[in-house]
Order: sequence, then structure tokens, then C-alpha cells
Amino acid sequence: MEPRRVLFIFEYMGTRYAGWQRQPNALAIQQVIEEALEKITGAPATLTASGRTDAGVHALALPAHADLATRIADADLVRALNALLPDDIVATEAHTVPADFHARYSALDKTYRYVILNRAIPSAFDHGRVWHFRAPLDVEAMRAAALRLTGERDFSSFRSAGCASKQPVRHLSRLTVERHGDFIVLTFTGSGFLKQMARNITGTLVEVGRGALKPDDMDRILAARDRSAAGPCAPAEGLTLINVRYPQP
Repeated sequence: MEPRRVLFIFEYMGTRYAGWQRQPNALAIQQVIEEALEKITGAPATLTASGRTDAGVHALALPAHADLATRIADADLVRALNALLPDDIVATEAHTVPADFHARYSALDKTYRYVILNRAIPSAFDHGRVWHFRAPLDVEAMRAAALRLTGERDFSSFRSAGCASKQPVRHLSRLTVERHGDFIVLTFTGSGFLKQMARNITGTLVEVGRGALKPDDMDRILAARDRSAAGPCAPAEGLTLINVRYPQP
């Protein structure tokens, strides 16, 4: 039987996992799903995702494709997967796609959301899904700083050690900072992201919000092209991959 390419959409809480990508000495989300697919189809399966989420990072809609030699219908694959997957990983969709579709290289852009709980008291309900930051943050200053980071930039100052990308230039088409009560929500949309780029930008914008940096310091940080020039990396638990956009068929 000739395999067909199936695009899955996954939702998961990344708290218990060492990120998306398989690891030699830790449990990754990719491994859990591939092992479930093998039980369903009777053959090893390899998932190719739109990108890698780091340890502790969540996803509302992460696309990944696999070439499967099975007659099981797309909707039945979703049901079978969810019967085997743990409660913190869910397949929400499956679609047979053309053989030249690629979950990573066919993507137009990706959107991430980072949520900060900005109050003195933590939250039991949102624990593990937000960064609890106690000191007051100036959202207007953070917003002014964020505007200096949009467009096509060399984001070397916001890439973490071990980043494998040979090209540090990325196009950040959207970076918004909004307050909703005690929550500050940062939304990033771009053609691609360097390793921990969104978290490093978030940590730097928080430095602006608490007054340790000024909005126009972003120009200096970008020009430095040095990770040590930017602020700290924000914790993983506040970050969620929201959406990956593809060309319409």
C-alpha cells in the first residue's frame, strides 16, 4: 500500500515533557505520539512538525505531518490517537494532504502567545500556564519597546545558546502587548523564530516594564547582536504556540 501524507493538529500542555523533539534521555511529545501511531497503524511513524517547542512550552495548535500506509480514515485516526494519548496531549484534527505539503516549509507564519500574571498573589488555576511576576509592569513602556522590534531584523541578541539556525534575520510582523486585568498578553507573529527568541524578547520587555531598561534601549540591543545585551529568558510555562498559517488550497 502506498503511504499517504496526513497532517495532524495537536494541542498539548508541555509541562511534563522535554519539548516536542525526541530526546535520548527524556520523554518528548513527538515520541509519545509516534509510539501511539505505531500501535494504530502497525508500522513505525515519523512526525515532522512545523517547528520545535522547548521543554515546558505549550501548544494550542501544532501541525505535524506523517506518511502513513494505512486505510484508516482521517477522523478515525484522530479518535484512535486520543484513545491512546495521555490527557495532556490531544489530536484535534487530521487531514490527508498532497505529497508535497510540508508542515514546516509550507508554513507562511506562526503565532505565539506569552501570558504574564502581574499581581502580588499567584493563581492556583493558571499555575503552569503563566509567568507570575509580582512587581508592577508599565505596559505602555513595554508596548513602545515592542514596536522597535517589528519588521525584518537581525535577532542575534535574542537567540539562545545552541541555536542551530545559520541565519539570525527574521521578520516579526506582529508584536503586541495588552493588559487584561491582572494579565499581560504578548502576541508574536513571524515567518520564523530562533531558539527561545519569543521568551528572550519577553524577558527583555519585562525589564522595560519594571524600569530597568527604556524602550529606546531596544535599538542598542538589536545593534549589539549579542545575547548578553538583552534581558533574561522568560520562563517556558507562559508560552503557547497558538497557530501556524498555511496557503489556502
